Amino acid sequence: MKEIVKEHPLRPIILRFDLKKPLLDFEKKGLEAHYLMHDQTWEMLQQLKAHYQALEQLDFEIAELDYLLLPIEQDLDILEVFLKIKNPSVLPFDDKDDNAEINIDLGEFYKGVAYHNQRLQDMHEDLESEYDWFIKHFDMIYEKESWIDEQLWDDIHQVYRNYLDAQVDIVTLDRDQEEFKGTLSEVHDYQDMYREYGENIFAAYNELHKRSEESYRRAEVVNQGLNNLPL
Repeated sequence: MKEIVKEHPLRPIILRFDLKKPLLDFEKKGLEAHYLMHDQTWEMLQQLKAHYQALEQLDFEIAELDYLLLPIEQDLDILEVFLKIKNPSVLPFDDKDDNAEINIDLGEFYKGVAYHNQRLQDMHEDLESEYDWFIKHFDMIYEKESWIDEQLWDDIHQVYRNYLDAQVDIVTLDRDQEEFKGTLSEVHDYQDMYREYGENIFAAYNELHKRSEESYRRAEVVNQGLNNLPL
């Protein structure tokens, strides 16, 4: 028996072979399936990691835009009360604040609204791209249950069924398959983490988009109200 180690970025593949036996077609196909499973799983792990990192960037941008939206919403509350669009009760003031002087630089306010709107538009393309990949990936998983085609497992099982004629030592193949399945399970766990993170990011974006669009419309109404004030 000769031990052959195939270094693979996912995990080392270690098998023993009886090289006195010929390599038959069923075994060649089965071993190719075993190696291909490693290739596909490594590639999927890299894709999941890349898209997880893209979600992290979106997470940062959503948090920043959420932070920038707060003062816009607060200024809108004040301007809407000034224009009698809303009742003063919307403002978080108490009796001590009745005589407080509030100054809003309208030029800076509308610059802030325009900047926020542009940032949200700039982010939309990346968000849409990540959402499309997310949906397509999990549609595929829902349909096939795995990125590994079922036929590959069948090809490997042919080696087990004909192990007496195989070059590969069936004990080492079984051990290597079990270790691969352990690694595969870890990648599935990462995929679950990616799914949960993605669902949270897309929900956060939808909420931000809803609040932002509402604020932009409010800013338009306020602008009209200010333009209609008597000189």
